[in-house]
Amino acid sequence: MSGAAEPVIGDCDFGRILDGKLLAQPVWRLLTMSPQAAKSVASVLGTEPQQRLATSPEQLEVVAEKASLRVLIEDPGRLTAQMKLWDSRGLAHHCDGRVFLSPEADAGHPCACPPTMVERRARARRGQGPQPVTTLLFRLAECPDVGSFRFRSSSWRFAETVEGIRTQLATVGDPALCELALQSVEFATQNSRRVCYHKPVVRVLGSWASNSAMGLVT
Repeated sequence: MSGAAEPVIGDCDFGRILDGKLLAQPVWRLLTMSPQAAKSVASVLGTEPQQRLATSPEQLEVVAEKASLRVLIEDPGRLTAQMKLWDSRGLAHHCDGRVFLSPEADAGHPCACPPTMVERRARARRGQGPQPVTTLLFRLAECPDVGSFRFRSSSWRFAETVEGIRTQLATVGDPALCELALQSVEFATQNSRRVCYHKPVVRVLGSWASNSAMGLVT
């Protein structure tokens, strides 16, 4: 594997695109501008890369027909959680829940956000606070040398798990073998309507080196 500082090779998202519409299905999509990366990823996932003409004629999409991916996360810093609020002028609030991250003049100063995610979510619902932007950089376990992919999520539930995941990664102490998965959540609304959606989860499985030595990476 090359160093962690190399550029991100592509993006990751979930759901299926059909006729320009996003369908909430438990499948992962990997997007890249690199034909070589797309070919390598498609090969290990047992599929073929497709061109995403709706977004860019150069962008290739590889759909993993499964709800979980084995991934390599090199250190806790590859998983970050920020909070952002946009208005008509642009980015109005940018913090990590404790201190401002931008603009430069405010960076490092207390942001005055509530201490808990429950309180932050309530403020955001009232239009008075920022929303979460969680970013994960990872490599596919089957082809780590291809490069890093980036997954971004605005899910409050995923953001609530970040600190716990980072603690687990720090405990491993080395690059970790993890599972990036989609978990189905179903609930009933106040009018008894059943709602189902998929939330991203990260499960830390242990040390990458130890799992590789035992042949458990793939």
